[in-house]
Amino acid sequence: MNSVWGTPLTPAEQTSVPLAVTEPPLTIGSRTMPSRYFLAPLAGYTHLAFRTALRELGGLGLATTDLVQATMLLSGRRKSMELITTSPADRPLSVQIFSGRPEELVRAAKWLEDAGYEGIDLNMGCPMAKVNGQGGGARLMCDTSGATRLVAGVVNAVRIPVTVKMRLGWDADNLTAPALARAFEQEGVSAVTVHGRTRQQGFHGGVDLDGIAATVDAVESIPIVGNGDVRTVEDAQRMRTVTGCAAVAIGRGAMLDPWLFRKLQDVVERGQSPREPTSDEQIDFLVRHFTLMTEQHGDYSCTLFRKFAGWYGARLGVPEDLEDRLRRFTSADEFHAIVEQIRERHGERESTIATALVKVPNGPVERW
Repeated sequence: MNSVWGTPLTPAEQTSVPLAVTEPPLTIGSRTMPSRYFLAPLAGYTHLAFRTALRELGGLGLATTDLVQATMLLSGRRKSMELITTSPADRPLSVQIFSGRPEELVRAAKWLEDAGYEGIDLNMGCPMAKVNGQGGGARLMCDTSGATRLVAGVVNAVRIPVTVKMRLGWDADNLTAPALARAFEQEGVSAVTVHGRTRQQGFHGGVDLDGIAATVDAVESIPIVGNGDVRTVEDAQRMRTVTGCAAVAIGRGAMLDPWLFRKLQDVVERGQSPREPTSDEQIDFLVRHFTLMTEQHGDYSCTLFRKFAGWYGARLGVPEDLEDRLRRFTSADEFHAIVEQIRERHGERESTIATALVKVPNGPVERW
């Protein structure tokens, strides 16, 4: 692993992953987390149904909604309302918002507090041009003083915990995460999540654990949450061991292995080997996910669920003809008929888990 922060990690540091010892519960502001392993937001995927299905498997701590534009939230747009839809079982939860306009972020934060939400996450990590072009996302990291004022405005406007998610910086020449985290802590931010890449990297290249460690070293006491390239129990343990972060946020890794949080609970809390899901458990999760989606979206769930076909096909070893049918089904009855055939033919196709199944932007980052 090459580190832009200085000394590269040694092979021993990259592969030696001791089991975690028993730790006290992590607190973020006024909230106590049931686990130190969180669900990071993935646009279009980590909606209420998926969050709920994951929580039912066990081991999940804090979850965060998809990114919501403050303007759209304040205007009550249907899509924004869907993104922040939650339930009593979906706790603890933070709503992630963005805007390049401080006054809009403050208004949105107050709206969320008044509506009963218990945590607000400010996005300074999204690399997408449509977000950066509005002065939001990773673009905020280019103006340390401006970002600090923006964060301070939100913190001072609400009583609920405010957290920030950011990248290491805009590019390798502007690694501002440590300075920003230190400034945010002084303004009252409750925690900071750091994705270990720059905006210039997008989703390419490896995560820089040394960069996350530098951010951990820059603050006095608030939790730093590490994020990026965590797909296994060993990856999560390594993230914590090498960086010293207080918690780990998992995005694509949770899509590729929904049982990852349960496995971490087995290892970290119970000191036992991680349990692998049975074939029936894997197929039951598919069904539960779809069922929960129909409770929120009705018949439209058939269309929404199609994006998961490639992932489930690889995760479950679904024969290609059945995966193709999952991409095109139009009713709940058809879905359940496909599932029955999956149960009968599960394992006909060799299971291959590829992170490419969870779509991220391609090409030069400047064009995103």
